[in-house]
Amino acid sequence: MAPPSEGGADALLPDLPKGPLQAYRSRASFCWKELALFLEGEDVLRLKKTIFSTLENDPLFAHSHGEELCLEKCRELSFLRCQRLLELSFLSMEDMVASPLLVQTLIACLGMYDWSLGLKFLLHMLTFGSAIYSSGSERHLKYLPKIFNMEIFGCFAVTELSHGSNAKAVRTTAHYDPTTEEFIIHTPDFEAAKFWVGNMGKTATHAVVFAQLYTPGGQCHGLHSFVVQIRDPKTLLPMPGVMVGDMGKKLGLNGVDNGFAMFHKVRIPRQDLLNRTGDVTPEGTYVTPFKDDKQRFGASLGTLSFGRVTIVGMSIVNLKLAVSIALRFSATRCQFGPTDGEEVPVLEYQMQQWRLLPYLAAIYALDHFSKSLFLDVAELQQGLAGADHGARQAELGREIHALASAGKPLASWTAQRGIQECREACGGHGYLAVNRLGDLRNDNDPNCTYEGDNNVLLQQTSSYLLSLLARHIQGGARVESPLRTVDFLEAYPDILGRRFTCPSVDSCLDSAVPLAAYEWLVCYLLRESHQKLTQEKRSGSNDFEARNNSQVYYCRPLALAFLELTVVRRFHEYTHQPHVPPGLRAVLGRLSALYALWSLSQHTALLYQAERRCSCPGGRDRPSR
Repeated sequence: MAPPSEGGADALLPDLPKGPLQAYRSRASFCWKELALFLEGEDVLRLKKTIFSTLENDPLFAHSHGEELCLEKCRELSFLRCQRLLELSFLSMEDMVASPLLVQTLIACLGMYDWSLGLKFLLHMLTFGSAIYSSGSERHLKYLPKIFNMEIFGCFAVTELSHGSNAKAVRTTAHYDPTTEEFIIHTPDFEAAKFWVGNMGKTATHAVVFAQLYTPGGQCHGLHSFVVQIRDPKTLLPMPGVMVGDMGKKLGLNGVDNGFAMFHKVRIPRQDLLNRTGDVTPEGTYVTPFKDDKQRFGASLGTLSFGRVTIVGMSIVNLKLAVSIALRFSATRCQFGPTDGEEVPVLEYQMQQWRLLPYLAAIYALDHFSKSLFLDVAELQQGLAGADHGARQAELGREIHALASAGKPLASWTAQRGIQECREACGGHGYLAVNRLGDLRNDNDPNCTYEGDNNVLLQQTSSYLLSLLARHIQGGARVESPLRTVDFLEAYPDILGRRFTCPSVDSCLDSAVPLAAYEWLVCYLLRESHQKLTQEKRSGSNDFEARNNSQVYYCRPLALAFLELTVVRRFHEYTHQPHVPPGLRAVLGRLSALYALWSLSQHTALLYQAERRCSCPGGRDRPSR
């Protein structure tokens, strides 16, 4: 970390230059420097200043405006820039462990500059490195210095050609041979090839490979991760038994070399099994500190959630950039006016505000959620690193998995819609490549797909909620979780008995009002989803068919509404805490209310339908759609 700069806040946040935006900035009801310090803190602002000033003054990071690089040059440049970043060493390993939010800040800054570079760095340092740190043990610490000095370059290989979202069904195998104390990594056929793996196409020398672990006798112990060398670090030629290649040009992010790999009976040392949740003795006996497979898998889910939580932050960075561009343009672009000789900025029009300001509020709410969830994942990983295998740790892994599985869809879809709205709100000028809105749209698009298709991931969240309700109904178990995101469901019957009352429009401007409405909506959707599943099973559907028939109108909106509720609740609590500076309370309260009401308004038809059903005699027992 850079030492504290002299001059405090004024040095970190110099006055903005005078210009066409000055008229709007001078009318602000709050101090923007105070807001930045409250939201970010001096350490984060100092790191941002250090990163941006360093990149601005290094010729290697100069953008080639108007010049479209060929694919090979684009990838070469991303690799060289990634190499320079590691030489610059903005954060040490100690910084990353002590201050996880600085890690998220570094990723965000690199993404603002160029997501190809940001992703390449992220995949090597954090996805690959974090997997080894959090899923391995002391015997794997030897890899960390090699990651930092780029002696090895890493990637993270879960997805296969025929299996993406269904990670548990990947078909790469790892058979243990006790005679040599080695695992044999093997790809049974082309459909089991590792696919879409970032950094694998050209540059990665090592991969964290997920495979089904088999011990002597043929028993499968499920999905485990292994460190596998795929290329010679000096020549970048494939290792014996490894077929590895590049997937070619994509719609965006072409500085990242996505690739594929097949393994033909590749032998690796027993010690290269990342053994935090399960290990194999030299003789071939499988051992795990967890009592059952579900508990072990639950602990590993939180680790796998790191990528999804990171994507939440990446999506918000894209939305921040797009909204900043569109709002600044709207504040300076003048069209029409009360008289022929007077034109006003388009930001003054209600329609323009209606299109853009909700996305501004979404940025603040989702950014806070992203940071808080990142800290939750850090807590989980620190618990794993400290050999905490208790029931709370496993339950924390399940809860974070549920939050990340809905958080990624909500954030990436919000950014997707918001970037498009910003592009259109800028009129014809929004279509120029130089304004970057097209690149932001293309670079954000894969956030909706990698680390799990959004619609598929939502099923993980709804299944989590339904399992809690089932346990409560069948055995009377309390509905609670380590992060308390589901604790309100303990009052599930009472909440459903509430009716919405609001004496005036002004009273709705307290985000506590839409927060209460969201609690009711989630309880209603949870009840409806449970009843729909029960009805399907009574009609003869098996579990798979029942779940499949309950997604579109039930489980999918349940998962989204639950995550929206969680975002609203966390931002409401954050903006209404006692130590919010007095000068910021009004603006933060308005942002909290705007996001909550805007999100809730997207469920208006569902709320109306629900009210009709619940108010009709016998409505609760009427058949579902």
